[in-house]
Amino acid sequence: MSARDPAQLDPVLLRVVLKRRHPHVTLLPLLGFTLMTWAFAAPAQAQDDVSTQIWLDYNPSWTWPSGLRLYGDLGVRTELNENGWGRIVVRPGLRGSIGRGFELSGGIGGFYTGNQQAADKLEIRPFQGIRTTWPRKRLRLDHYARLEERFEFETAEWTVDASLRFRYRLQSQVRWEGLRPGSHWRLIGHVEGFLTLTGEAGQFDEKIRIGLGVERGLGPAWRVRADVTWQKVGAPFSGAPTDDIYVRVRVFQDWLR
Repeated sequence: MSARDPAQLDPVLLRVVLKRRHPHVTLLPLLGFTLMTWAFAAPAQAQDDVSTQIWLDYNPSWTWPSGLRLYGDLGVRTELNENGWGRIVVRPGLRGSIGRGFELSGGIGGFYTGNQQAADKLEIRPFQGIRTTWPRKRLRLDHYARLEERFEFETAEWTVDASLRFRYRLQSQVRWEGLRPGSHWRLIGHVEGFLTLTGEAGQFDEKIRIGLGVERGLGPAWRVRADVTWQKVGAPFSGAPTDDIYVRVRVFQDWLR
């Protein structure tokens, strides 16, 4: 039997070989898709009814042997449009298993928004949530439902808008393991719906959110994730709903105690 020219290798076999020898190669199309998604969405920032944003987060967590986890968000968010806003986020939380594959979580968020068109806003947001994964076999879907009690203060006169909001997120992922412990790639897709049950929603009234993200595990303690997300938001300043498109970059640091 004569040897085949490598250039004539079956394309499927070639992809298998590349996946085994170079796991990162399989991610290149996913990265390309994410970049193309952002490139397609970026021109929308020139429109008055589209808000283009960047979110940057640091997400530390501490996990005890019992599985109880203390976690949080420390972040900044900014709108790139003319007269855009800037936001600082601090949101600690606690999460633990209650058995049968369910976890309970709770915490409190602090959000300070600097506006150019209106008075600055300070929002205090306690939250309680429950999460599970179902199904758990070949197709894994992560479900996360939570209630948020929102208290938004206008800092000029310190009036307050209070509301109760329900939100539900459905998320799935594809994961590729690396050669080193803790090294991996993940492609993550998510959709989330929001519903204000009582009260006034305030400045930020999200309706629905759809996003695609890529995560890289750098070792047992460090992960980096980038998402491109579209969301529909009620806009109290203009009186009409707006489309938001934002890039969110998160750095995760995990400790075991």
